[in-house]
Amino acid sequence: MFKKSDKKGLSPVIATVLLVGLVVVSGLIIFMWFRGLTQEAITKFDQNIQLVCNDVQFDASYSETTGDLAIKNIGSVPIYRFKVVISSPGSKDTKDIKEDLAPETWPENGLSEGAAISINVGGLSGDITLIPVLVGTSQKGAQASFTCDENLYGVSF
Repeated sequence: MFKKSDKKGLSPVIATVLLVGLVVVSGLIIFMWFRGLTQEAITKFDQNIQLVCNDVQFDASYSETTGDLAIKNIGSVPIYRFKVVISSPGSKDTKDIKEDLAPETWPENGLSEGAAISINVGGLSGDITLIPVLVGTSQKGAQASFTCDENLYGVSF
């Protein structure tokens, strides 16, 4: 005859529920991690905005003595604004031209094709790089800005 032991264990139903719960939670964690790795696609002119960065062309010059920054959009893509990277030995600072440097004078909709602007941004010292920022449409239909790659599209002076 079988001898009843005093050992207690988990019932198979509870063990199954715990196992299914563990798999579901693990799946959600992996899904959220992968979702965070992908960027939301932004389009402009019915193509990915990263490809539109190839068509951005502008001329820029900066006078350290007067603090005047002159920018001319010579391409066929409107430029919403610029990120300004100021590099000096041991430091690197990034500013937004519309919000930090010239909020009153920068055009609300940016520089359209062929437009030019000269603004006083104060005494910036060091190596200056202008990086174009474009605006497009997100997958949700909202306006979204996109900063082009500094190494490929930034202009330094």
